[in-house]
Amino acid sequence: MPRSPGRSNLATRSKHVDPWVRIAVMLVASGVVLSLAYIFTGSALPSNPKHAVVFQNALLLIVLGSALLEHHYTKPADAVVNSVMGLVTLLSVYEIAPFGAWLSITSYCGAVFILSTTCVAASSGSSVKGWRKTLASWTYKPAVLFGRSRILFSLVFLSGLWFFFGIQDRLTVSLILFWGCFVSIWPLGVPELITSWISRDRGGVPPLGTISRVDHPNLLRITLEADSTWHSSEPAIGVMPNGETRWVQPLFSQFRGENLLATGLLTRLPAETDYTQTSCVYEAGLEPCPSSTEITASLGGGESAELSGFVVERSSVGTIRFEVLGKAAVHVGMLVWLSLGQELVYYQVVEGETLEEFFSPDLHGFQVASATQLGTLEPGKGFSRHSWLPAMNCPVFSSAAGQLPQADAVLPNDFILGTVPNSAIRVGGDFLSQHAQHTAILGVTGSGKTELAFDLIRHSVAGGLKVVCIDLTGQYSERLSDLSPEDLSVDADLAEDLSGRLFDVETGTYGAGAEKKILKEFTESLRTDVAERMTQFLSDDAPGLGLLRLEEISNTKATLLLTEIYMSCLLRHARENLGNKQRVLVVIEEAHTVVPEASTMGLGDYDSRGLVGKISQVALQGRKYGVGLLVLAQRTATVSKTVLTQCNTIISFTCYDDTSLNFLRNIYGADHVALIPNLAPLQAVAAGPWVRSTHPLVFEIPFDEKKREHA
Repeated sequence: MPRSPGRSNLATRSKHVDPWVRIAVMLVASGVVLSLAYIFTGSALPSNPKHAVVFQNALLLIVLGSALLEHHYTKPADAVVNSVMGLVTLLSVYEIAPFGAWLSITSYCGAVFILSTTCVAASSGSSVKGWRKTLASWTYKPAVLFGRSRILFSLVFLSGLWFFFGIQDRLTVSLILFWGCFVSIWPLGVPELITSWISRDRGGVPPLGTISRVDHPNLLRITLEADSTWHSSEPAIGVMPNGETRWVQPLFSQFRGENLLATGLLTRLPAETDYTQTSCVYEAGLEPCPSSTEITASLGGGESAELSGFVVERSSVGTIRFEVLGKAAVHVGMLVWLSLGQELVYYQVVEGETLEEFFSPDLHGFQVASATQLGTLEPGKGFSRHSWLPAMNCPVFSSAAGQLPQADAVLPNDFILGTVPNSAIRVGGDFLSQHAQHTAILGVTGSGKTELAFDLIRHSVAGGLKVVCIDLTGQYSERLSDLSPEDLSVDADLAEDLSGRLFDVETGTYGAGAEKKILKEFTESLRTDVAERMTQFLSDDAPGLGLLRLEEISNTKATLLLTEIYMSCLLRHARENLGNKQRVLVVIEEAHTVVPEASTMGLGDYDSRGLVGKISQVALQGRKYGVGLLVLAQRTATVSKTVLTQCNTIISFTCYDDTSLNFLRNIYGADHVALIPNLAPLQAVAAGPWVRSTHPLVFEIPFDEKKREHA
């Protein structure tokens, strides 16, 4: 729905003063000053120092400064000139003025001079940093406030009357009346009122500013008129050099030297208006304004979008950089998009930085966000890579408050990882058909990796897979009790006996030949027992969950040996029954214990290294026979790289150690690795063949109250 102009639109019009009105005020006021000087002194430019103080050196400077030199704002350089003129004026009456009062006013002018010159000196140059920036910021406000011509010269003028003329004197009364009237017309808005009358009489409206540059494809750079306002909530009307009129979305404004520059986006919406002056931007006035929804739709963002920024330099096909608008709330992982041709291309924010542009003598500070490409979204197919990058200044959008993008990047039987942050777009993929490609879930304790693994296990069992979990935490039996898991673990007595026989081998003398023979016989018997258990579990056509609990085994070598036995039996069964299409998923919890990296876990003996190597090889060969791995680990440094490098799908929650981040850099790239330490709770990065996205993507898992007590 179009909205009518608000009060701020009318206020903008009333604050505008045409340059010729300021000049007219200056000429009339100067004429009055010269006339008063002639009436009371006999000369329009009196030579008497007493008269000169209150006439040409005070009143004229008030008039010139207020009406012409400082009509918009006072700069530190203006304050320097004003204070110097004030000091020169006061020095000319040093011998005839009362010393105490003269010293007070002179000290005021001297203080303004010191503050303003310090500010100018500290802010000069192409780079203002450190103590110079601090000094300039501390001196700027007092310098421009106390150094305004209307204030400084009024003090000099009033002190001159106090020094040399009586209160009842006709000259004093006349000058006070004139001074009061002149000073009052500015806050009362008399020049603005005159401008509005004349503009109305001549049938025109003064422009907000002049278009100084058009940056392809639709970014306008505008030099604003004095006292014009530029708000993002108030669309303006742009009259282009060719006479075409279109609505303009204001973005921001900043000072450049003595000018106030504004930046706006030129929309595709035509504006019906009778403005005829080209290369100008006008306020809406009484024209009905388009709604924010209409503006974002015309810029290519869609109906549920809001403008977040525009593309800047150093963008590429894979990563764009965009300047963030002041009102936009941007965060890591956030979904943004832009229009390329007839397609919406989606990106995720991965990094942000602050930058400054030097506009002599002012600095423009802003934020730039980096976002990596997800691509175009095809329902059911997920995100597909887009082959090119957007143009400079292309508008970037995000979802409006309460208007999350609704779409699905998944098919009905896919596993749902979660949603893209700042959206309701569900992401995931066909895990069941690609389970043998191996998946690793990484993250620090409490980040959510085990909860995600539980969801994957339930999805796998429901999809017809046999799932074998090697559990060193003791959580799986309770948390997955609804799946009626089958206990595949060896008896506690057998596990303890195995640990004892391994200890005998380690402490035996002369190579421990007898102890090794006993251990071999024991392990062969154990292997036969495990093979029967595994065969019985895997031969059942019904899907199911089997648990191998190792939490009570304290001997590391015993854990490795048992794992190797189970994995070998599993692989042998899969190889011998290749034609029955039975698919198996092996879940390895706390992988650093089951398949550790020998160099980091203290496995110095030959036997332990051999067991780890055998487990890794058995696990990797399993993919040829429909056996997949789901590996859970806290740190990549402690897990066998033979296993990790064969995991084609990697899902990473928050990680901090350099080893893990360096490993993930080869998987995701530098941009996504930079955000991993800053991921919010329940957020993760995923990449791999079964995830329906050609690029790594950040997703978040919806909070589940039922899982809180187990977190």
